[in-house]
Amino acid sequence: MKLRIGTPQEAGVSPSSVQQIIERAAEWVEDGIHPALVILAARRGIVFLHEAMGHLTPANDSPSLSREAIFPIASISKPITATTAMILVEDGLLGLNRPVREYIPEFEGEGKEQVMVHHLLTHTAGIDDEATWAVIDEKEEAAVAVPTCEETQHPEVHRSLHHGFDFPLAKKPGVEMSYSNFGYYLLGEIVRRMSAQSLDSFASERIFKPLGMDNTWYSVPEGVRHRIIQRPPDAPYPEFNDEMQEHPSASGGVYSTALDMAVLGQMFLNQGCYGGARILGPVTVTAMTRNQIPGIPAYFLEQIFPEASWGLGWSINAEFKGEAYGEAMLSSSSYLHTGGTGTLLWIDPVCDIVGVYFSALINTLETVSPIVGDRKNWYADLFMNMVAASADDL
Repeated sequence: MKLRIGTPQEAGVSPSSVQQIIERAAEWVEDGIHPALVILAARRGIVFLHEAMGHLTPANDSPSLSREAIFPIASISKPITATTAMILVEDGLLGLNRPVREYIPEFEGEGKEQVMVHHLLTHTAGIDDEATWAVIDEKEEAAVAVPTCEETQHPEVHRSLHHGFDFPLAKKPGVEMSYSNFGYYLLGEIVRRMSAQSLDSFASERIFKPLGMDNTWYSVPEGVRHRIIQRPPDAPYPEFNDEMQEHPSASGGVYSTALDMAVLGQMFLNQGCYGGARILGPVTVTAMTRNQIPGIPAYFLEQIFPEASWGLGWSINAEFKGEAYGEAMLSSSSYLHTGGTGTLLWIDPVCDIVGVYFSALINTLETVSPIVGDRKNWYADLFMNMVAASADDL
């Protein structure tokens, strides 16, 4: 099944509810909650909602935002990187239960022989992300030498990896979920080495091009950068306005449009296929989208939760709900991922819904976090609830 534009009635959705969603989103932009917002929802393969509101840049003479605007999707990059890894698993080139050191011998240190590939995918490798990046920054400032960079790797990514390879683990692998960007850098490096291609090239060849995702990149071509949304200067992660556009980070470097992300979501909803392209097998999709770490606690945004719920790259909407959308009216089978730049992609197999919420955050991540703060400046949870409630049947 491929996505197509259709009416709410064709999608089994209430037209009046859709109109209310549009009006509510417009209020959020008019009230200054978001300077820019693209919302999209599809049900049963029918896109019944796709609207762009606000402006492309903070400048007074900015053009209006279009539905084709390119957003930095930040950590939604992780399910994409996870998908590249699972393609290699299907190809027989990568093992989930094999040590990371089998693929990256430089990943040295006490206990690291116990870190398996699946630990990277589920954020349970025992990596203290904040401490690891602090050491990486220190080594970068000290100009610590690194080996020669291979042609398939970006120099900055190469340096970050080598500066962090030998940093000690904070915990034994598999005992706690602790969200780790560096863990996904490692995963991207494994994909690069085992595919003998750059991560960007491999993802393009095996995911983006087969799916027709012509507006998705780890490194954005110069010719389309004028379409990238420019976020306010006081928004978190200002680097996404410039330097990250050519920094192929496996953990947060992808840029895309709402429609392209909906295509990715529909591929998962279709059990790995889209149109005539088969990206993953149904068994692989099932493994990626079920809780892989039952009974394991989570350390998330400086809080401890008694039990996490995470798949292979996706936050699973179970008891913990890895990103804590506790009130969202999604089925227990649904899965999602957010990005710190104000982006969200979610898939609900029970309701047959794919939803995308691309915004430009104004305040810090902590202010708008579903766990920390008062949510006053990020209404993705309200949007998800309205979309779910708009369905006329199940």
